[in-house]
Amino acid sequence: MSPKSSRCSAAFGFATRCIVFLALFTTLTYASDRGGIQVSGNLPPATALTPYNAVLTVTGGQSPYRFAVSAGRLPNGLGLDPLTGSITGAAMVPGTFGFTVAVSDHTGAHGQKALLLLVGGSKPGEIKVAVSPSNGSVSSGGTQQFAATVTGTSQTAVTWSASSGTVTGSGLFTAPVVQSNTNVTVTATSVTNPASKGSASLTVTAPSGPPPTLSVTTTVLPGATTGSAYVASLSAAGGTLPYQWSLSGTLPAGIQFNTANATLSGTTSQQGQFSVTAKVTDAASATASQSLTLVVSTQGTGAYDGPAELPRVYVQSTLANTPAPGSIIYVPAGSSLQAALNIANCGDTISLAAGATFSGIFTFPAKPCDSQHWIIVRTGAPDTALPPEGTRITPCYAGVASLPGRPPFNCSSTQNVMAQLINPTQGDGPVVFAPGAHYYRLLGLEVTRTANGKIVYALATPTTGRVYDHVVFDRMWIHGTAQDETAHGVRLAFITDMHCVAISGACTDSQAVSGGAGSNPMGPYKIVNNFLEAAAENILFGGGPATLTPADIEIRRNHLFKPMTWMKGQPGYVGGANGNPFIVKNLFELKNGQRVLFEANIMENAWGGFSQTGFGVLLTPKNQTSGTANLCPLCQVTDVTIRYSTLSHVAGGFQIANAVSGTGGAPLDGERYSIHDVTVDDINGPKYGGNGVFARVSMGGNGVPILRNVQLNHLTGFASSTMLGVGILPGGVQMSNIVITNSIMTAGGYPVWSTGGTNNCAYGNKPMPVFNSCFNPYVFAKNVVISLPANSPVSLWPTGNFFATSTTAIGFVNYNNGIGGDYRLLPTSPYHNAASDGKDIGADVTAINAAISGVY
Repeated sequence: MSPKSSRCSAAFGFATRCIVFLALFTTLTYASDRGGIQVSGNLPPATALTPYNAVLTVTGGQSPYRFAVSAGRLPNGLGLDPLTGSITGAAMVPGTFGFTVAVSDHTGAHGQKALLLLVGGSKPGEIKVAVSPSNGSVSSGGTQQFAATVTGTSQTAVTWSASSGTVTGSGLFTAPVVQSNTNVTVTATSVTNPASKGSASLTVTAPSGPPPTLSVTTTVLPGATTGSAYVASLSAAGGTLPYQWSLSGTLPAGIQFNTANATLSGTTSQQGQFSVTAKVTDAASATASQSLTLVVSTQGTGAYDGPAELPRVYVQSTLANTPAPGSIIYVPAGSSLQAALNIANCGDTISLAAGATFSGIFTFPAKPCDSQHWIIVRTGAPDTALPPEGTRITPCYAGVASLPGRPPFNCSSTQNVMAQLINPTQGDGPVVFAPGAHYYRLLGLEVTRTANGKIVYALATPTTGRVYDHVVFDRMWIHGTAQDETAHGVRLAFITDMHCVAISGACTDSQAVSGGAGSNPMGPYKIVNNFLEAAAENILFGGGPATLTPADIEIRRNHLFKPMTWMKGQPGYVGGANGNPFIVKNLFELKNGQRVLFEANIMENAWGGFSQTGFGVLLTPKNQTSGTANLCPLCQVTDVTIRYSTLSHVAGGFQIANAVSGTGGAPLDGERYSIHDVTVDDINGPKYGGNGVFARVSMGGNGVPILRNVQLNHLTGFASSTMLGVGILPGGVQMSNIVITNSIMTAGGYPVWSTGGTNNCAYGNKPMPVFNSCFNPYVFAKNVVISLPANSPVSLWPTGNFFATSTTAIGFVNYNNGIGGDYRLLPTSPYHNAASDGKDIGADVTAINAAISGVY
């Protein structure tokens, strides 16, 4: 790669990249001293903003020829067809442009010609832009809607800008907050001809009277991870500008606070919670302060969380980790993406026209790429048009302001800056990775399918049964349609900052992200900062034949969501095309996975009615079956950490079980789980079609591995029916090392209850007898159980626990009927600092808020 990159750099005069335009099929050729092919003739002049077509004449060599620009560049808006030698398009601006076209054939013969293209100006006044209202005033922080009228062209699109404040793609201006009257100019620029502009003049009027009270508006800090770069900014409102910032307290080593821009940044190796106080002072010497906590979590080889080993390997997936130092291949609207993929060299970037649609099934071929030469396929919009790296994209960037039943997007603009890849038929695609494809990064793309009533099995996937690796999906919008069957969003790769919706099936299970089946090494995986929506399981590992277990899985800062409009009987119900509801199961399920970190995630909405009963999280190793055959005797779920997360609006919280398959096949193993600092609220069996259970722990069947080393610690949960379901089926032995501590849980009407069967170890349904019969050894201590029913008096519980008569007696900041409350404990709570580790009993809500800040 290096010699080619070097020649390319010299020819184009850039430090690291050369640029070509792609019309239908593009390759890169370079000037050669050898002759053999002659390019003759000169180019006719062009006129700016006017369609242009010129064909180069070639003699010698053997057709077919390949054409490329080897020096200089064409005017913006014109492209060179690499197969025909045609130069087509419409030049954007007038001027004189010199460039060299190189031609080659399959025998290796070369030729080149230096060309000059004169682009004349368009007719004076041909395109005009007017903005209305053309002047006026707006109050500090207020809004004003503007409209642009474009004449002289049928292309009336404009871009908006403002000298101060912000303006959306639809012309909605938001004024800056000012302390004195300020003049602002709002400008609309023609997309067709950026030289044509219109503007409006505004006066932003300062508020009369005293300014609003100064306050620090940052109330939580996003969590940090050891060894990873960290950036977080503080903000304030009110008072009199400018502000001055200071920070007191102790930051972890390696993290600094910049007082000039109120930003925390750096990399630390220290784990823990670090308390600081941010103070802002305004120009009038008013001050405001805010106490903050920075939670730093561990990542690293050989680290443990309780009994569970954390991932040994973490994927590094920033743009800096996926260099592409080669050429940029431009693909205009109407041109061939597949052609670009076929001819791209390792290290190249394929730039797809922003706002364009590319219809088809696109195969990403295997190429001899490496960690220093990725292929990036991305929108042609500039980086400044996208959210910054590390920030989740939303449908706003594809021109969609909202979707029914989903959380608000809060768009600042709805200008479409993404390129769309669309599957026009059925099956897999539009994104399919060939066997052995690797080192691809997809960025800023919308991946979808047509609404045609047919099933699409996966929108982004490897060829069935084949291997791909080192693939990053970055700031993507991947989605199905409202009612069609779309079974899978992404079959696994590295996923960051993505928005995935409408993955649904009325006749089949569907997942936003799935993996863990096959006979090839699987992992590490990174699923970070995504909105993931799917009907059956939002994230699923396992569920198919496999001879290996995926390992080292990082799942952090995701919003796992199902719209309630998928639940039959709800207002605005949406089902399949035949009216049947989509198959809904759970939010996160592991049937085959090892060393999994599930951290700082928000999970919402799961209900029963299909083959499951609406649990949010399932840790259930499964030997899948087909007919009478057991397909995965080596499947296991081990070393799972679930922490600093929330789970809401479900029929059940956690289901933890080792069990046989339908044909009696046992999995390999299921053990070493650490679940702590999680809140589970609005557990409602009748409402969500399930049993209303906070946690179910069970095992059974001949040959099933012992469920052991399970730690549930510092949890807060409010079940409507049952705190803990327990069971061992005939043929099983006692579960081992089950630890339930420092948690706050409502008892429900049936606090500790059997999972069923007269031979079940929990048949008596009395807490301490059930624990003694089903667990050995076990710890159940320092828990607060709320509202014991008459069938489970205090005398039937292990000593060393607390029993509250009501939720009011707990001393929550705001219980809010157990739905979306503030479950921190007041300093006056009897359970403040009463846990075995000296902390508050229940989940560390402050740490959870810090971890999930910005996830919703």
